[in-house]
Amino acid sequence: EAASTLADPATAGVTANNQTMCDCLYIEKSEYGDGTRPENALSLGLDNFRRQGGSILQEALASVGITGKDYVDPDLMPPNCLGLTLDSEAVREAERRREARAGEKVEANPVSRVLYDVGCYFLDELFEDRPIARFWFLETIARIPYFSYVSMLHLYESFGWWREPELRKVHNAQEYNELHHLLIMEALGGNARFRDRFLGYHVAIAYYWAICSLFLASPAAAYEFMELLESHAVDTYSVFFNENKERLKTLPPPKVARSYYKAANLYLFDDFQVSKKPKTRRPPCDNLYDVFKNISEDEAEHVRTMKACKDYSRVGDIVVSPHLGITDDVDEEEKRRAWLEWSEMLNSGAEEDF
Repeated sequence: EAASTLADPATAGVTANNQTMCDCLYIEKSEYGDGTRPENALSLGLDNFRRQGGSILQEALASVGITGKDYVDPDLMPPNCLGLTLDSEAVREAERRREARAGEKVEANPVSRVLYDVGCYFLDELFEDRPIARFWFLETIARIPYFSYVSMLHLYESFGWWREPELRKVHNAQEYNELHHLLIMEALGGNARFRDRFLGYHVAIAYYWAICSLFLASPAAAYEFMELLESHAVDTYSVFFNENKERLKTLPPPKVARSYYKAANLYLFDDFQVSKKPKTRRPPCDNLYDVFKNISEDEAEHVRTMKACKDYSRVGDIVVSPHLGITDDVDEEEKRRAWLEWSEMLNSGAEEDF
């Protein structure tokens, strides 16, 4: 069984790069992704065990030269066939330069800083020369704190301690943005290896409970740690898209990237960017360079939002959705027109009854 579902180049919405020697296609739907519908935990668990177990067996047999008729050499599939690189030392140097600039170093407590440094070290070691797999792992982890924040805010609200729906709304928009970063990495084959998926999912579970516990003790510390990670993401993506600039510009964007950055309704895209007014950021998405540059800019917005949340938890400066208090004249006119049409239809029906 093939490791992933590749899009058919004869169909619309598939991306093929004809400028490479290999027929390199983006993965439209990962076999290791979501199921077809919500089911009971036992069914979902068994189905996932079947899929993951088959992958383990396939990878083990391929390592000793035993392959099936549907086996595809990993070097002919994304991410290997994309030919992308990441210099870890350049990332560390970018971080040192950022922290040397006034006001850009994240002031974290010693424990958070040590955990962060240890995490970065293991990232460099585990994902050396595998940037897309590294990004998939990072994006799997990056979503988790927003789940934790919303869970804790629901808890506070359920106990009657404190309520702020605007903050939950911002965190939901942040998670939705990180979800699309993750989907982009899956389209690029970032979750192709079983050991990467195993590590990412299990670290994510532990990370969720760790952030929930930290939030209970100190919301500021929970936001501060995420600010550290998002700052690292900005440095990493910036180095990556500059290092691979010419190559990335020859590769088209995955379908999921275009559907997100070029959607007709970008309400949630605007909603996590608390430093900007809605509809003021509309980035291009013409090639893979644009995609990674957009992701880097998204992460920079997350840094600003985390800093605002940290300050909010300390001094009470409120963090709200950028849409709060903003009315769209066009939308209001459309609503008025629809209401008038509905009322006329209602009145005409009443006249017929009489």
